[in-house]
Amino acid sequence: MKGRIVIGANFGDEGKGTVVAKYTKQSDNVVNVLTNGGAQRGHSILTKDGSVTFQHFGSGTYHGADTYYSRYFIINPMQFVAEYEKLLVKPSMIFRDWWCRWSTPYDSMANLISEQQKGRHASCCMGIWNTIKRTKELGFMPFDDFLAYNLGGQLEYLKGVREYYEKNLTIPESWKSIWSDPMIAVHFISDCKFMNSHTVSAGLSNLREYDNLIFENGQGLLLCDTGKDTYDTTPSNTGIEYAKHMLKELGVDDITAHYVTRPYLTRHGDGHLFNESARGFISSGVEEDRTNHYNEGQGEFRYGLLDIGNLSERVVKDAGDIKFEIELTHCDEMDRVSEFRKVFGHVNTYDSPLV
Repeated sequence: MKGRIVIGANFGDEGKGTVVAKYTKQSDNVVNVLTNGGAQRGHSILTKDGSVTFQHFGSGTYHGADTYYSRYFIINPMQFVAEYEKLLVKPSMIFRDWWCRWSTPYDSMANLISEQQKGRHASCCMGIWNTIKRTKELGFMPFDDFLAYNLGGQLEYLKGVREYYEKNLTIPESWKSIWSDPMIAVHFISDCKFMNSHTVSAGLSNLREYDNLIFENGQGLLLCDTGKDTYDTTPSNTGIEYAKHMLKELGVDDITAHYVTRPYLTRHGDGHLFNESARGFISSGVEEDRTNHYNEGQGEFRYGLLDIGNLSERVVKDAGDIKFEIELTHCDEMDRVSEFRKVFGHVNTYDSPLV
């Protein structure tokens, strides 16, 4: 059994989807494990059918991989339904770990309301932080247990989630009609049933059915959880820790970490960006990113100069005793291959992975 861990080396948007798709296509009997975060991720690959973006499914789905939601991944039934119906190729199997936390529409709406009230662009507004905090304070409800309730019990549980936010957040007048709409909960329950009918509740042992495990991390090392509730980090470990722990639990010794980077930095939103710069100053070949357009939650897509020495330090520290490879994307936009090879030796290179 072979384990690969695909990790963003910076602030995300490095091209992790392309790397996952590449190794999936080269392998047989593959499962993509969504390691951390949730459906706020957007991993795009270029196919003969155009650019395809995956949020709630592995980026190797197009090439036949199954999907496994790890215990550290937050499932989102609403996003699952929206994305599943659009998939050009659907996984044969979709597993969800019994310990997965799950987001409700109230988590997402509360996330968006609080960002609007703070006047900032630091979140995808998918309710990730909110889901984690709410689960800690109200207690963990397994998704399977929620599904086992009758309709009355499900509606009562969701009412409790809604009231939790009403105690901790001022709901603006402009939001009250949709916030209190009883059909929100009804539609959500329908999405939960759809997700349940297309997934299998599982444990880590189910991964033993596969010869190749490709862990697909969300975000990047520079967004890693600091243990503090800050707007410019993510509430999960974005590096090797979670995947390494699961692979060791499975007894897999053949492990390679794949750290993905562009030859320059990018970042969404208002958080700190090292050496921020205009695209044209970085390189005349750096094009406006064609899949990362402005949205209210994330804000502007920004660019910066990449210090390869600093990159090397964080990759080596994160990898520890696990062998790793560097995956350098967008090479046609900026030629730094020789610089990277002086520092890392062998480097896997890609032209722009997006259309």
